Amino acid sequence: MDIKKYGYSKFFKDQFERLKKRSFFPARVVSQSRNLYKVVCEKGFFDAKLSGSLRRDALFKSDLSAVGDWVVISIKRDKAYIHETLQRKSCITRKTSGKVFNEQVLSANVDIAFIVSSLDEDFNIKRIRRYISLAKTGKVKPVILLSKSDLKDDCSEFLQEVKDSAANIPVHAVSVKNKDASEVFKEYLKEGITSVFIGSSGVGKSTLINMLLGSDRQKTGEISEKAKKGKHITSSRELILIKDRGLVIDTPGIRELQVWNEDIDTGYEDIEILSCKCRFFDCCHDTEPDCEVKKAVEDGVLSKQRLENWRAHKLEIENLKKMKELSAKIFAKRKVKKNKSDPDNVS
Repeated sequence: MDIKKYGYSKFFKDQFERLKKRSFFPARVVSQSRNLYKVVCEKGFFDAKLSGSLRRDALFKSDLSAVGDWVVISIKRDKAYIHETLQRKSCITRKTSGKVFNEQVLSANVDIAFIVSSLDEDFNIKRIRRYISLAKTGKVKPVILLSKSDLKDDCSEFLQEVKDSAANIPVHAVSVKNKDASEVFKEYLKEGITSVFIGSSGVGKSTLINMLLGSDRQKTGEISEKAKKGKHITSSRELILIKDRGLVIDTPGIRELQVWNEDIDTGYEDIEILSCKCRFFDCCHDTEPDCEVKKAVEDGVLSKQRLENWRAHKLEIENLKKMKELSAKIFAKRKVKKNKSDPDNVS
């Protein structure tokens, strides 16, 4: 098995060789279902499980291996065991939904994030902005796809609205019913490149991937006549090799989108640039004098809603930092307590 086709680059090869572990292999996680994994290595495909030490030492879920990760495995008969996750070059994560405070990895080691929003009732410019923020904070190039363009006689208004909100980010209106969609992907999909499709349920992510594969490998649902939206089908993440066109990750639809990364300015570069001209370096763009951001709002250069979104994002980040600090303290106490009760346990 030539694992270079699965994205095994010098970045990961150097890490693995520094470990100097004999009888171990570098492998990439191609799918995950709860605690069961499927990996690919030079020996082929194997079902795999995490080692006990890897599970024990994880502070957040994101510390565990995820689809797209390069890992270190041992092989016993027809089973593989994951002992270590190599450093990620990129990662799209979010805060898990609900009351549980944790980080969920949506995809690891990806180069391009195709943000899919269909031109039906799903279209939501604020949600698109949050996806852009997730991609950029994860060091992934975002590309916006406005799917189901055949539903609209004229997509120019939607395209312009997204372009105005997502400066310098590629935006394409696509439909699997037209040949234009296949042409769009030629610009991005190449051997060794990993991309991920992210978006809400029913926007057509799996349908687009089926078009790229030339087969109906990924399950899709019919459009509901009542809701005028596609039905949620994909239930797990999967890394798929496309001949001569790299790899793609299909993901389940995301219902709740909460940030995890603490970079306040990512996705708000326009405000960051204006902030450099404010009198105070720590300007909150509220009551401070000589604030270039407030002046931009008054002059109509920056929308008031854009500034309000930035403030809400800043508050969300501040709360996130507090919760992370609290979780780290709780984890440290648990680890000390466990080590005391188990003197043979090696950290």
